[in-house]
Amino acid sequence: MPVSFSAPSAMNRSAVASAGRTVLVVEDEIELSRLFIEVLNESGHTAIPAYSVSDALSVIAHQRFDAAILDVELRDGPVFPVADRLAALGTPFLFASAVYYQVVPRAHQQVPFVSKPFDVKVLQQRVEEALARRPASSGGVKAAGD
Repeated sequence: MPVSFSAPSAMNRSAVASAGRTVLVVEDEIELSRLFIEVLNESGHTAIPAYSVSDALSVIAHQRFDAAILDVELRDGPVFPVADRLAALGTPFLFASAVYYQVVPRAHQQVPFVSKPFDVKVLQQRVEEALARRPASSGGVKAAGD
């Protein structure tokens, strides 16, 4: 899958590194997941991978995220239950997928969508926009009843 890569500029890196947010990456293609994680780490963020809907829902139950990147079609079905849960928690997210935007349910039609193959700079920009929609959090494990 062709993906163009360019590292963030020094100015972007320092501005973003100070933010240091935690981003959930829900992607079942291992190499693409690794690319997302590398790009996020280089931007100063912590990336937590999930490779299926069930993995993602399990991780979300135990940890807060500042944003998420969601592939639409995963090995155990469409990602929309994860999108629904993130929306309920107030966690901004974006879709990064090769499927058509039109398959996204009406409830998530306003969510940013990055089509695969994508330019890494566009992905970075969309992640930063998602992070800007949520104030910095302490991350970590959620308290019972959260």
